Amino acid sequence: MSLLTALFLVVHAFIHISYVCGPVWPFVATDPWLVTSLGASPETVRTVGIALVLVTFVAYLLAAVTTTGFLRSLWKPFIVVASVASAIVLVLFVTPWTLPGLAIDAVLLWATLVQGWHPTRSFGSAGHAASGSQETAR
Repeated sequence: MSLLTALFLVVHAFIHISYVCGPVWPFVATDPWLVTSLGASPETVRTVGIALVLVTFVAYLLAAVTTTGFLRSLWKPFIVVASVASAIVLVLFVTPWTLPGLAIDAVLLWATLVQGWHPTRSFGSAGHAASGSQETAR
């Protein structure tokens, strides 16, 4: 599970970096129509977007490293920083192609913050071991 999670996070990170150094389509960081229609300058939005993409990229890569057990205690901060930065980028440069990324960010935040999940253990393993032993005793 840890290796698959790490691989998924690395792929997700590289998809984000494609906003600034990848193909023009489907990820377009040059037309932030949503925020420019509110009066923000396209150059400013692009600069902020590039900075957020870099934060997202590095934080997801570091989160992938934590799945190996190295810096394990930093899983939650890396996921929160990466997912929030990612969500901001995906909203700044919204297209139909960004919706799956927003869903991924939401699931990662939910799993990590609400469920207390870390990829080195299964969902629900924290706190359920005691109830499992009680059920066995019945």
